[in-house]
Amino acid sequence: MVEAFELIKNKINSLTDVEYLNVDPKSCQIYSKINQEELLIGNEFYQARGFRKIHLEVAKLGKSLEILHCVFFPDPCYELPIFGTDLVVNSNNISAAIVDLSPVGKLLPDFLVSEMQSLQVPKFHEPGKLPEWGFIFSPYVCFIRPVNYLEEKLFLKIIDQYLSLLLSLLVRVDPNEIDSLDAMVRLDYQKRYCLNQKRNEKTRGILTKYFGSSWAEEYINKILFEC
Repeated sequence: MVEAFELIKNKINSLTDVEYLNVDPKSCQIYSKINQEELLIGNEFYQARGFRKIHLEVAKLGKSLEILHCVFFPDPCYELPIFGTDLVVNSNNISAAIVDLSPVGKLLPDFLVSEMQSLQVPKFHEPGKLPEWGFIFSPYVCFIRPVNYLEEKLFLKIIDQYLSLLLSLLVRVDPNEIDSLDAMVRLDYQKRYCLNQKRNEKTRGILTKYFGSSWAEEYINKILFEC
C-alpha cells in the first residue's frame, strides 16, 4: 500500500502546475468508531493543467484492512482518459486490485490504444470479474487478486505505466474550447463514469455502517464521484 501511495504521489508532484484543490477541511480527515473498530479516511485533492480534480484517498478499517483509491478526473477540454485505481489490502496482502485508463467517449483514441497495446501486461493467475456496471472501463482494465509478492510488484508496475502514459499524453494534446461539442461529450462520459461507480454497494455499505446513509450518499456524490 505504501509503495502504491508513494508512486501516485510522485506522479502528482511531477505535474508542473499542480496545486491543492480548495475543499472543506472536514473532508480531508474523517474518523468514526463502532464496537472498538475504527475507520480512518484521509483524502487529498489536487488540480493541474488537464485535470479538473485528482483525488487520492486512503482508508483504514481496524488493524487489518486498508483501501487505496485514486482517480484523475480530466478537464473535459482535454482528450484524456480517466485514470482510476483501487487496492484493497487485508493483513498486508493485496486482496483486490484494479487499474484502468477509462474512455471519455465511445472508444479510447486510436493513438492511446496503440500505446496501451504496446505495454507488456503479464498474465495474472486470478483475474477478477467486473461488476455489471464495468462497461465504463476500457478493454485494457486490469482487475486481479495478486497471488504472491511478485504479482503485487507487477501490478504496481502497471499503475506506473498507465500513469506515465497518461502524463505523456498531457503534453501532446491541445485543449478544446469549454463550450465545444467535444468537451461537452467528454463531460457527459465523465458523468456516466461517476453514475456507474456510485453503484458500488460495497463502498456504500461500509460508509453507511460507520456514518449513516445520508452521510454516505453525500460523501459518494460530493467527494468520491462528483461530476
